[in-house]
Amino acid sequence: MKNFIRVALLATFASSVAMAACSSGGTGGTSTAGTSGTGGSGGGTMNAASVARGKYLVDNLLACGECHTPVDANGKPDKTKYLAGSRSYDFKTSMGDIVSVYAENLTSDKVEGVGDWSDDLVKGAITKGIDDVQVPLWPIMPYPEYALMSSQDVQAIVDYLRTVAPSKNVVPPDTYPNPGSPAATVNGSKIPHTTLPKTDPDYASAERGRYLASIACVNCHTPELAPGLPDFTKPFAGGRTYRSRSDVGFSTSTNLTPDATGLAGWSVADIAESIKTNTEKGTKRPLCDTMPGGPGRMGDLTDGDLTDLGTYLHTIPAIKSAVYQCGMDASDAGADGG
Repeated sequence: MKNFIRVALLATFASSVAMAACSSGGTGGTSTAGTSGTGGSGGGTMNAASVARGKYLVDNLLACGECHTPVDANGKPDKTKYLAGSRSYDFKTSMGDIVSVYAENLTSDKVEGVGDWSDDLVKGAITKGIDDVQVPLWPIMPYPEYALMSSQDVQAIVDYLRTVAPSKNVVPPDTYPNPGSPAATVNGSKIPHTTLPKTDPDYASAERGRYLASIACVNCHTPELAPGLPDFTKPFAGGRTYRSRSDVGFSTSTNLTPDATGLAGWSVADIAESIKTNTEKGTKRPLCDTMPGGPGRMGDLTDGDLTDLGTYLHTIPAIKSAVYQCGMDASDAGADGG
């Protein structure tokens, strides 16, 4: 059986804003989980609401297709191979070696995809970084953060994947088999809470936004102490350098905190509009090509999710970083934001 998910998009914003977004629902999510899905060995009957929630997570919030749907000759997603894998991604190991990995086939095909996996196997790959044959996944796939997802949202993703049309697309093997052991899951207590008092009318919104940011933003926008090891003394401060695809150069994520080197001066509405249109505030320049904003992707997040995320990012502790731009390596920018 093919190994499961290898990678997920590591997104970066242009110039002074960067973010990825995920599902609303506070610390426990808002969706109602369905039972084990048909098509896999879990059996049972899926809940329609759970499938819809899973589609929203996969297509808009986690933007799984950015990695797991191949592109056509024009660089556009090949809809005939939706979630069928094959895009390649490069990253550096702790030894400095460049490893190329390939986004796996997530369709319901029972040979090339996950159609023959039990629900528990799929969940284990998403949240623990272990595939169906107990092989560890490279942590470029953000399973350490996905471990913070509510059980309802994880089940919703499983339920939705059961409905994806099978594709026999064959994904090439990675250039290096596996990291030896899975990366440690993220300690949720390391994700900062809003600085708003509990009596503030926006407190609940900000805390729902914390859930979104913890599973969709912190992986890309927190610098690393070592590959797969985030520096949680600087959460959301940007500065993580990575090569998101084999056909593009290295990029560095930008600061999402309300510091002058980050999102200070941005309103919640500004953040929402930037994600919706995939453009930068003021200049209206397109965001870096690794950011899956705009219609059909994160631009279709609900207004509620966008408000919650923006409110949270507005009210976390500000951290001074540098001002990064598309294609810039972290070593090219000074700590003073130059």
